[in-house]
Amino acid sequence: MARPYILPLPQCIDVDLTGGKAIGLAQLIAAGFSVPQGFCITTEAYIQCLLASGFREDKEWHKACALSGNERASALADCRTRIRQVETSQLAVQWRLALQTLSPPMNERWAVRSSATNEDRAQASFAGFYRTHLGVVPSEIDAVVKDLWASLWEERVVSYTVRQNHQTAPRMAVVIQPMVDAQSAGVAYSIHPVTGRSNQVTINAVPGLAASLVDGSVNHDQYVVEITHEGQPMRVRKRILAHHSQRLVVSKDGLQVEQFGDATHIQSSLTDTELFSLAQTTKHVEQVFGHPIDLEWAFDAEQLWLIQARPITAVRPSSNLTNDDCEWSRANFKETLPELPSLLSLSFLERFMNSHIISHYRRLGCRIPDGLTSVRVLRGRPYLNVTLFHILVVQLGGDPSQTTEQMGGEPLQTIPKVQPINGAALARAVWMMWAEMRRVERSGPRLFRKMKALATTYRRERILHLSVEELVLVLDKLGPWLEGRDVTFGIVGGVNQCLQIFNRFLPRWLGPDWRGLLNTALQGQGTIISAQQIVRLAELTDIARDEPATGTFLTSEPWEPAPFRESLADTKFLRTFDRYLEDYGHRAVGESDLMSPRLVDTPESILAIVRIQLISGAPSQKSILLRQGNARTAALARIKKRIGRRYHRWIIFLWCYRRLCRFFALREANRHHLMYYSTAIRNLLIRLGELLVERGLLHQIDGIFFLTGKDLANLLAGDTRDWKAVTKARRAERERNSAVKVPDTIRDWETASEQMVTSDQAEGSGILLGTPISVGTVAGPVRVIRSPADWGKVLLGEILVVPVIDPGLAPLFGLAGGLVAEMGGTLSHGAIIAREYGLPTIANVEGAMTRLANGQRITIDAGSGTICIEPSPLP
Repeated sequence: MARPYILPLPQCIDVDLTGGKAIGLAQLIAAGFSVPQGFCITTEAYIQCLLASGFREDKEWHKACALSGNERASALADCRTRIRQVETSQLAVQWRLALQTLSPPMNERWAVRSSATNEDRAQASFAGFYRTHLGVVPSEIDAVVKDLWASLWEERVVSYTVRQNHQTAPRMAVVIQPMVDAQSAGVAYSIHPVTGRSNQVTINAVPGLAASLVDGSVNHDQYVVEITHEGQPMRVRKRILAHHSQRLVVSKDGLQVEQFGDATHIQSSLTDTELFSLAQTTKHVEQVFGHPIDLEWAFDAEQLWLIQARPITAVRPSSNLTNDDCEWSRANFKETLPELPSLLSLSFLERFMNSHIISHYRRLGCRIPDGLTSVRVLRGRPYLNVTLFHILVVQLGGDPSQTTEQMGGEPLQTIPKVQPINGAALARAVWMMWAEMRRVERSGPRLFRKMKALATTYRRERILHLSVEELVLVLDKLGPWLEGRDVTFGIVGGVNQCLQIFNRFLPRWLGPDWRGLLNTALQGQGTIISAQQIVRLAELTDIARDEPATGTFLTSEPWEPAPFRESLADTKFLRTFDRYLEDYGHRAVGESDLMSPRLVDTPESILAIVRIQLISGAPSQKSILLRQGNARTAALARIKKRIGRRYHRWIIFLWCYRRLCRFFALREANRHHLMYYSTAIRNLLIRLGELLVERGLLHQIDGIFFLTGKDLANLLAGDTRDWKAVTKARRAERERNSAVKVPDTIRDWETASEQMVTSDQAEGSGILLGTPISVGTVAGPVRVIRSPADWGKVLLGEILVVPVIDPGLAPLFGLAGGLVAEMGGTLSHGAIIAREYGLPTIANVEGAMTRLANGQRITIDAGSGTICIEPSPLP
C-alpha cells in the first residue's frame, strides 16, 4: 500500500511518516485539547519529490556528515539549492485539496511549520533548529515547503546530528494550520526549565503572536506558577513584566506590527485567571505525554489554543530539595576571599569543599540530597549553602541554631525537614569524629611543618629553572597532596564540640553575660599564631624607638618607603623585619585567593603600620602582653567565683576551656600553614604564567588566574582556543561584576540578581546592632577599610569598619581602638585573632560600610553588640 503524501493531524501516528511535531499535535487532539485543525505533508512526499529530481537524500546526507569545515558547508549549500529547485506541482494539487477541506476560507493566512523525524523527540528536541513561516498565503506555500525541506540541510543541523551520534538521515514533514488571531502567546514549561522543579510551571508570554518571543526580538513577561501535587495552581511565585511597545498580529494583509500607547507598556500579557488556566493545562499535557513538556500556546479572544508540545530534554524533573530551594550566605567565604575572587581560586574552592568538608560528612553517614552543592557563584562571588549545613548538623544531632552565630550571616528562614541518623549510625559517627579529632591533635603539628617546607622548596628563586612541563608535574603532585592529610574538618569538630558543651551549661552556671566572660578568658593565650603578628609588630616598633637611624627613616617627612632596604641596611630592625616577613609574609587580605598579593609582595604596607605606631606612641610589646594576661586572669577568676564550690563544674569547664584553647590554636595554625601550601602553588602558577606569556598563549602573567582548573588543564594539553581572548573576556566580565552589589544572603536564587541590598535599620536612629565577638567598650573616630590602600591612613585608636573580619587585617589590630564588620561569625579566623588580642569587636552589623563614614565618632559596646553614632557637631 502506497504511503500517503497528505494526512489530517489526528491521523499522524507514525513518527517516520509525519515527524515529531505532528505526532505531538495528534496526541493533544486525541486527549481533547484545543488545537487548530490542519494537516501534514508527510516525509513520503519529501522523499519521492527529491528522488524524482535525482536527489538521493540518504546518500547525500551521509556524504555531508563525512565532510567537515568548508567542504561540508559547500556540499550542504549545494544540497539546499537543488532541493529548492525540486518539481512539486503534483504535490501542490494534493495540499490545495487538503486546504479546501478545512473550514477557513482559502484566502486565509496560514502557519507552516517543520515536523522533522528527529524533532520534538525525548532524546533530543532539535528545538530552534528548523523554521516556522507565519502569515503565509496559499500562493507562497509551495516555496515555503521547499524552504523547510532545505532547512534540514543546514550545517548546524548536520553538526548537531553528528554530535548526537544519530546514524539515520532525518526526513522532513510539514504541518499546515490556520493562523490563530492571538491576543497573547508564548511558551509554558511543565517543570522549571532551570531547576527542574516539578511543582513550578514557568510561563513566558508576549502580547500578540509568539514569533517575536521565539526569535528574541522583544522582551517577554515571565511568570512562575506553583502547583500542588494534584496539578492545581496555588500562587504566582514570580511575575516579571516587560515593557511592551508593540505586538505582532496577523490580518488579511499578513503579519503586522501594532504599536501600543504609553499606558499599556507594562501591562501584563496574561491575567491571573489565564495564568492559572494555562498552568493547569500544561500539567495536564505533561500527564498525557508522560514526561515534562514545553508547550507553545496562544489565547485568542475566546479560548486557549495549543500550538505544539515537545519534550523537555535538557532538564530532569525533581521534587527533591534543589539548590534553588536553599538559602545561601557569603559570610564564611567573605572573610578570607576578596570581593571578587579569581576564577581559578573559585574552581579550587569548590573542589576543596567537596574533598575536605562534604566528603567527611558523607563518611560519618550523613545523607546529602542529590543535586545539592556546598558552593554557588553569583556575579563572581561564592556563596555557602546554609541549608545544606543545617541538614548535616541536624542529622548528627547537633544544634543548628549555633551555626549562624559561628559562621556569621543571617539565620535560616525556611527550615527543611530533616531525619536525624539512627542510634547505631550516630554512635558510629561520634566514634569516628573522636578518632578524627585525636588524629588532628597528633598529626597537626607534623603536617604544619611539611606545609611550611613546601613554601621553602618552591620559593620563586628555586623554580626559575623549571620548564612548563616540569612545573605542570609539580602542580599535579601538589594538587592532591592534602588528600588524607588535611585536618580542617577535625579541628572544626573539636571547636564545635567544646562550644556545644559551653552553650548547654554556661548560661546556667555563669549567667547571661557568659559569652563575654568566655571571650575575655580566651585572650592572650600566646598560642594563636595569627594574632602573634600583632605583638611582633609592636616588637618592631620598640626596636625602631631604640634605633635612631630606623626611627629617623620611619618618621621622616615626606616619607618615601621604597629604598627601605638601603636605608636600613645592617640594622636590627631590618633583620627582625625580615624574620617577620619570613613568618607572616605569605599572609594577605583575601588570602584564600591565589591571585591576592601577599604581604611580602608589598612590605611597604607593613612598614607604614610600624611608622604610624611609632609616631602615635602605640603600646609596647610588653604592655600588650601584660594587658592580655591580666584580662585573661581576671576573667578566669570571675568564672571560678561564679561556679563556686561545685568542683565537678569547674573540672568540666577547665577540660572544655583548655581543649577549646588547643583547637583554636590548631585552627589558626592550620590556616596559617595552609597559606604556606597555597603560597607554594601560587609561586608555581605565577612562574607558569610567565612562561605561557613567553609562548604567546597569554597576554599577562596574571591571566592564568582567569582560567578555571579545567581550562588550565586543557590549555596545557594543547587546546588551541584563543586563550588571550578568553582571559580578556573574563577580565571584562570581572569589571562588570565589580560594579554590581550583590546581597550577602540569598533566599531565592532565581531572583537574586534583582534583590536590592538595603538596611532594615532606620537611617536616623543613630543605633546599629550586631553580634558581640570580642568584649570591650571603646569610643573613637571611624576609619573605613575597603582595600589595603587604606592601611596607611589608619591612626591610633580609630575604630575600623570593614566588610568582614579578614584575618589578613591582623597587622592593623595593633593600631585600632575597635572593630566593626558587616559580616562575620564567632568562629571566623579574624574573630579568633581579634578575641586573642582583646580588640573590642562587633560583627554582622548590617549597613555598616554605608552608614558609617571616615572621621565620624562612634561608641561600640562589644558586650551587648551595640554601636552608638554620635551626632555631628553643629557648625
